[in-house]
Amino acid sequence: MNTIATKIKTKKAIAVTLSSLVASISMCICCALPAFLLLLGGGPILASLFTTFPKLLLLEEYSIFLFLFSASLIIISGMLRWKSRNYACPSDPVEEKTCRKLNCFNKYLYFFTVIVFLIGTFSTFILPKIYQNNPF
Repeated sequence: MNTIATKIKTKKAIAVTLSSLVASISMCICCALPAFLLLLGGGPILASLFTTFPKLLLLEEYSIFLFLFSASLIIISGMLRWKSRNYACPSDPVEEKTCRKLNCFNKYLYFFTVIVFLIGTFSTFILPKIYQNNPF
């Protein structure tokens, strides 16, 4: 019973982390990529990107909502990781190895998600403000 509950909690934590990663990547594609391309002078590339994928403009309209949704998923994922930090893996060697691999994968996936989110946040909200106040 305990091993089943641990597996379910581990899989739930990985599912939430994966969904926060998808939300963070979508935030980067809709918000950070256009800001970064415009900053580098890639207006024609951006125009062709929005011509090829017109639904990206829809994501651009809801960038703040997407940012808040992604941040809330990352916070929930972090809370699940924090709560499951002391869970013991099963005593069966095969299940223990799987449990440790899942926990390790979830840890690295969470850190990667946070890094992607921070890059997207910086490129979307902070970098344009710095660029607008630049006298050059």
